[in-house]
Amino acid sequence: MKELIKKHLYTSRSPVSDENNNLVHDVASELNADIIKSKCGSEVLSWIIPLYWKVIKGQLKDLSGNILIDFKNNPLHLWTNSISFQGRITKQELENHILTDKNRPDLIPYHYKFGFSTAMQNWGFCISYNDYVKMQDNEYIVDIDTELHNDNYMLTGVKTIKGQENGSTYVFAAHTCHPAIAVDGLTNVIVLMKVFKELEKRNVKNTYKFVFGSEYYAAAAFLNTLNEKEEKSIKGAFFCDLIGADTKPAYSSSFQGDSLIDSITAHIFKHRVKDYSSYGYRQLIGNDEMFYNGPYYNIPTVTLGQNVPAYYHSSGDNYEKIDFDMLETYKEYILDIINILETDYVPVLKYKGPLCLSRYNLYIDFKANPEGYRHIEAAQILADGKTSCFQIAEKTGAEYNFIKNFFDELVKYNLAVRK
Repeated sequence: MKELIKKHLYTSRSPVSDENNNLVHDVASELNADIIKSKCGSEVLSWIIPLYWKVIKGQLKDLSGNILIDFKNNPLHLWTNSISFQGRITKQELENHILTDKNRPDLIPYHYKFGFSTAMQNWGFCISYNDYVKMQDNEYIVDIDTELHNDNYMLTGVKTIKGQENGSTYVFAAHTCHPAIAVDGLTNVIVLMKVFKELEKRNVKNTYKFVFGSEYYAAAAFLNTLNEKEEKSIKGAFFCDLIGADTKPAYSSSFQGDSLIDSITAHIFKHRVKDYSSYGYRQLIGNDEMFYNGPYYNIPTVTLGQNVPAYYHSSGDNYEKIDFDMLETYKEYILDIINILETDYVPVLKYKGPLCLSRYNLYIDFKANPEGYRHIEAAQILADGKTSCFQIAEKTGAEYNFIKNFFDELVKYNLAVRK
């Protein structure tokens, strides 16, 4: 997976571009996923697919011809979807077309606004503040040559792991765009690729879909393909972003806040992650959840990721900053969430009164493990034939696997059945 990151990280992955489509194609090929083609300028839901953008040249020079900024050195140097412009302009004029960040003086900021709106068109450069203050000339030469038009397509990938007919559908999503940026997009695609490769080995109850493509527009393109039955089958969605950053793991709740996937996510973070941050709906980092959890669909959608790093949306979000151990760890967190969705059941007891636990080697010594003793006692009382293992775990405060393993033992000894 590191090879895929290296291949695509420092490319100009604007929302609709050869570079972003190439990444979608490579991921789809790796996963044997389906691809949705959306014509530039076409309408999906109420959104218009952005213009296709290709950069031939993007340079800023002094009057002696020395190159001060070059798109080839870093695609962040050019505003996304910048239009062509060639000419000699004053420093004062240039200032209206330069983005820099005084608060992060060594980093090249990311200017993305024009990539997400066909109504706004302009040209411009991004440069670190420290390099910007060195520009003391009165005039400069701008040489930007780009293509910006509707004669192309945006690609969206959809990998489906098919479950049983009576199962629910859950969507996982990450975006592929953002040029030369790692944890805001690309690394999350890698994590979900690993998750879905693992799911392919399993016989799953539920159906799982991995949607990958341009921020916002991939979600719109995917949802636009669904029929009413498919829409209703989706019971939850997860959007992944900022995984692999140098910050604490974090999640934000769905708009509902009390859905099954909200409870499962909170449970996994409480028992597995320990040191983390939690936020309300779209308060970690607002993104594609506004489509899934938005008007009409209103699918509970949780964001999984990490706290926003200091280098967010800048050249600081690079390969060297990726925490590859966290990519593996987060893959396991996500599989833990899926494990509950897959394995939870309602235990129905076949005995009356308190069970003689020691007969079945299920006794927990109160003095050695008072918490476990109380959890087992409460679990049996709560097992009313209507409450699932996960619900019992939540009510007792116990970890899900502890409760489920106890009831699995009861089933093994024919003391309970699964419903």
